Amino acid sequence: MLSRLTLYLATASLLSLASQARAQAAEARNLATDTLQPANAKYHFPVSRLGTAGGKQLYVFITSVSERGNGLEFTWRNPLVLPRPKPVFITSEQLQWVELSGKYYEPVRLPGESAHGLALRLLAGPRVEVFDVATPKKGVPIPLPVPGAVLVPVVWTGAFGDKYNHAWYLRRPGAKTMTAVPEGKKFAPFLADYLADSPEVAAAIRAGAEGHRYANVPQLLDAYNHSAQEAGH
Repeated sequence: MLSRLTLYLATASLLSLASQARAQAAEARNLATDTLQPANAKYHFPVSRLGTAGGKQLYVFITSVSERGNGLEFTWRNPLVLPRPKPVFITSEQLQWVELSGKYYEPVRLPGESAHGLALRLLAGPRVEVFDVATPKKGVPIPLPVPGAVLVPVVWTGAFGDKYNHAWYLRRPGAKTMTAVPEGKKFAPFLADYLADSPEVAAAIRAGAEGHRYANVPQLLDAYNHSAQEAGH
């Protein structure tokens, strides 16, 4: 199963099982030098920033996401530099947010469910935040890391959207959990009710008007948020 975060993996040999990571002893850290990049740009690896549920901020190198979507694995130092750093595993419940290459992600948190996966935030509000979990459509090739090659993105970055299936999640200000946007026949009634404070938009959604369908959720909510700003809300 393909992970749902934008991951930059340099070589398949860097990946290890979470159980192995947890079994390894803690590694000595030097906060002043841990995130330094090697002189050779070929071995540069993007530094990510993690926010934990306990309020800490960590600067790390993400190497993989659990296949079950229940956490991610990282190293404190560049994983391409010798001696190889030991991997560390953090669960989705322990994770609050991730910033990677200018993108912001959060674990998917739904009412009554454990946190899982990672969703890319497309819109930050002010009335509604919009998150996206994307998976490649059938037949879309998945790029694989090549040892010694330049780092390449292997999952969702927000680009090439027409080649991905999308699961949208919404969150109102102050809410602790997200709301999943249903597909099919449930979509229009759900989103029309969710945006009931914008009657014209709600009516267009119920009517299935062009530009008011499931694939248009980011554009719809962007216009909805901008209308609030223009009205001074």
